[in-house]
Amino acid sequence: MAKTWKAGVIGCGAIAQALHLPGYLRTPGVDVVAACDPVPQRLREAKALVGEGLRTYADYREMLTAERLDVVSVATPNKFHAEQTVAALRAGAHVILEKPAALSMREIERIRQAMQRSGRLVVVGFSHRHYRGNQRIRKLIQQGAIGEPFMIRIRFAHRGPSPGWAKSDWFYNPELAGGGALLDMGIHAIDQCHWLLGPIRGVQARTATLRKDIAVEDNAILLLEFERPRALGYIEIGWTSPAGFVGLEIMGDKGCLRQDNAGATTLTTGKITPNAKKRPKLKTRVIDPTPGKGGWATEVTTIVKALRQGLDLDCGIEAGAASLAVALAAYKSAKTGRRVSIPVK
Repeated sequence: MAKTWKAGVIGCGAIAQALHLPGYLRTPGVDVVAACDPVPQRLREAKALVGEGLRTYADYREMLTAERLDVVSVATPNKFHAEQTVAALRAGAHVILEKPAALSMREIERIRQAMQRSGRLVVVGFSHRHYRGNQRIRKLIQQGAIGEPFMIRIRFAHRGPSPGWAKSDWFYNPELAGGGALLDMGIHAIDQCHWLLGPIRGVQARTATLRKDIAVEDNAILLLEFERPRALGYIEIGWTSPAGFVGLEIMGDKGCLRQDNAGATTLTTGKITPNAKKRPKLKTRVIDPTPGKGGWATEVTTIVKALRQGLDLDCGIEAGAASLAVALAAYKSAKTGRRVSIPVK
């Protein structure tokens, strides 16, 4: 019989309570045995979810010393991601790391080195890769359903993490968060562009604080250039949108994939020739009526299963590094007003 893995969680706020703790609870062969958070109320909330047998700590270093953990979730404010991930790796655990993976490329390198020395793995929590609709879109692109993609548009927007969802307002603290909507939601959109169309090699961006009285940006727009020839992308991110379309659209030479995250995923096909004299005959069909299935409901189980089997989900520290590089370049572009190149590895 396979060994039961012991899991621990660093940070017991909203994402831990909504994703990581329940994720471990429904994953076969895993016991979530420990959690830490400096706020006593968060620890009480974690125990209410897991049970009184959960061992709790105020300091992650104490938890990592006292426990022998196989996998650890790092679900703290962005400022602490790198140091806590490195500590968990040194303690002999695999890590499920919330996005962004770090706040600088230097921190990314520290994580890389810790992985190499420990022999353990890091998987970054890009939840959108686990949604069924997005997985079907990627498969259809790989199968050539829309021909060669040349344009991707993504809009991820909601009313913001606080008030309402987050357990505190740390998302709006530049020292703890490192950025605003761009780093919080935009990092998901950037990863989706990488995952679906390939590496990004140039970005132009604008960030602004349009409506919220906060010290970080509440909206951002990114224009992307891909390594893929003749392809562009557009990302809009906002923390000021309780309504409006949220999803993506990918145009190719033979069709279009469109996903309304609150609706359905559709595929439009037909001979698309922009210079044709006659209007093209197009056919649209629903590929997935409920593309939001999966996501948080399956993420932890999928990651743990892959870690246990030694499988590569292609969502490790290099994926985290690639998206962070684009986000940092976007901030630089917004500050300078110029296009910024992303170096080729």
